[in-house]
Amino acid sequence: MNAILYPILTVANAVLLGWGITIRRCGVSWSLIVMLLAVTAALLWDNLVLGAGAWVQASEGFERVHFTRFLLHACITPLLVPVSYEFVRQTGAEWANRPAAALTVLLVTAGLIVWELAASVSRLRLRPVFEHGILTYEPAGRSWAGGVMIAVVMAALLAAGWILLRRGGPSSLLAGSLIMLIGSALVPLTGIPSLHNLFEFILAASLWAAADRLAFRARHSL
Repeated sequence: MNAILYPILTVANAVLLGWGITIRRCGVSWSLIVMLLAVTAALLWDNLVLGAGAWVQASEGFERVHFTRFLLHACITPLLVPVSYEFVRQTGAEWANRPAAALTVLLVTAGLIVWELAASVSRLRLRPVFEHGILTYEPAGRSWAGGVMIAVVMAALLAAGWILLRRGGPSSLLAGSLIMLIGSALVPLTGIPSLHNLFEFILAASLWAAADRLAFRARHSL
């Protein structure tokens, strides 16, 4: 299933990236659009590299390519914190427009990136794993450090999704975040790693759907 799902998700994320580029940005900040494009592009690359494992043999070069997956994860995933903040700010929440709120989000995001690079990426040692017909490179040892960043990001997404819903905004962000949270907990029970990437795609699609909905509301409120 992994050998089939990774290529499908690569194409799906490419379509999602194209949709994001074409979204009318009236009323939606450029910073939000750029961050969502970065997140989607990173997911596209992740699935492309994983899908290539069905055709590529183990080598030092392919190991370095896999290393970029973890590097992007450390640098791009924390951007979901300011993405969450931008969604809330787009709803007109007063506290979100205060300089202190923006500074806090900036510091938290920078802190998560530095933490992930120092605690996970700098110590990363990869080993080849051939499973379900696909060659991947996985960390030789699992670290709890990455869980800190994921916990903060998911908390930010869930909080933003709830605030958007309460303020009459799109429900897709909360729904996508809940699906991602529940799905991530169930994936280890299935033994199908690619399902995690499927839930990541669902989350990314929910983010773009929320951005599109906010843009639609902004255009029709003019």
